[in-house]
Amino acid sequence: MKKLEEKFKLKRGLSVLIIYGITLIILIFSWLFIVPVIKSNINELALSIPSGIDQVQDLINNISSQFKFDINNPDIKAQINDFITKVLIPVSSFTASTVSNFIINLMSTIVSYTINIVLGLVISVYLLLSKEKYIKVVSLFFQKILKQHYFKVKEFVNILDNNIGVYIVAKAMDSTIYGIICTIALTLTGSKYALFIGIIAGVTNMIPFFGPILGTIIAVVTNLFFSINKAILVLVVMVVVQQLESAILEPHFVGKQVGVPPILTIFAVTFAGKYTGFLGILLAVPVTGVLLVYFKRYIYNKQEESLSNTI
Repeated sequence: MKKLEEKFKLKRGLSVLIIYGITLIILIFSWLFIVPVIKSNINELALSIPSGIDQVQDLINNISSQFKFDINNPDIKAQINDFITKVLIPVSSFTASTVSNFIINLMSTIVSYTINIVLGLVISVYLLLSKEKYIKVVSLFFQKILKQHYFKVKEFVNILDNNIGVYIVAKAMDSTIYGIICTIALTLTGSKYALFIGIIAGVTNMIPFFGPILGTIIAVVTNLFFSINKAILVLVVMVVVQQLESAILEPHFVGKQVGVPPILTIFAVTFAGKYTGFLGILLAVPVTGVLLVYFKRYIYNKQEESLSNTI
């Protein structure tokens, strides 16, 4: 909003109106055109799981015939049928019902939260219109409470904002474009559920290192239900798009915003995934960046202290 005001010399009220207007248009467009397609994709995918299991069974038959594996052996056939009956079919039925219930619950949740969202938007408009005034009041309030610790806390908040805020915005833009490119590329290959898979790819891309791999696995498995050749083609397309994203998009948007080494990023994401869930994974890199800033500062101060004692 600040950049909009500076670039186009707009007043605060008009800037807020433009931003919320664009946001509202995007939400309406998504609700009218994107959400129905995603809902249809999920329903079709859930219904196609049984036929996908048949495809897997045919694949097993083809492999067994090529490697002279006797699939018609009564014991082997009984074990395979038992696995299909007791595992694959119940899992597919459960998945279908779960997905349907999820969609119904999602719709009811969206409706129930609509009023809260509207109220939140109204409050946020008032806050944005007089942002500097409220920041000044809050700043004075904390100055009175924290006293001599105020500037240290303020510095910490600024570092936190520069790391977490900037990183999430940059990564979100990167992932959005990545998801759009995946959707277009998958559509051109004739992949089923291209929009649904593209959105999943964009969301999972928010997770450093492991996210793109997870998105690719979902894309390949989804297309494996229909054709092995299609699944292989999707795998190639996803890998190519990932390489382009890593070489062009991520350096441009994310760059070295946080400055966390790759090995430390992997450790942070793995640790966060084990103990804190998805939100922790999302914030693992910028939080590690904040800790790294203070760690480097601590080392620098120790070196300065050691040098002064030597002199």
